[in-house]
Amino acid sequence: MTDPEGEDGAFSLDPILLKPKSRGSVRLRSADPADPPRIALPGLTESADVERLAEGYRHGLALANRPEIRRLAKATPPSDPADAAELRRRIAENAYSIPHVVGTCAMGSTPGSGAVVDALGRVHGVDGLSVIDASIMPDAPSGFPHLITIMLAEHLATTLSV
Repeated sequence: MTDPEGEDGAFSLDPILLKPKSRGSVRLRSADPADPPRIALPGLTESADVERLAEGYRHGLALANRPEIRRLAKATPPSDPADAAELRRRIAENAYSIPHVVGTCAMGSTPGSGAVVDALGRVHGVDGLSVIDASIMPDAPSGFPHLITIMLAEHLATTLSV
């Protein structure tokens, strides 16, 4: 095994949340379509996310300290956190968001309920305009959204053209 700096015998574990409870947002900056949107990626705003990451961190430390792994790695794993507060601090300092942005364009039967598009991706109140991408997914998938987006687009594009 080689680490990014080219040193032999290193490895890393990176627990991630593919379905975080914390949510980000996409908002218009202004009425000017040339202005970029305001995008806020999800942080660790939900305690359930911190607890799930803490569990992953604890499992990672246990794995990193196994004799089978220790024999292979030169680097010493981080020490066990002194307490739950120390573990939360480590998680907060090292957390980052994986920007697989989905669900920014609510799907539903009526715009009164906050829906932007109907079940086929047609924009409410705008004839001939559809949104057929990851933004209409109601929930984040448990993995990368690329292939799911392609399947969604092919299905809805075919359905709309019939």
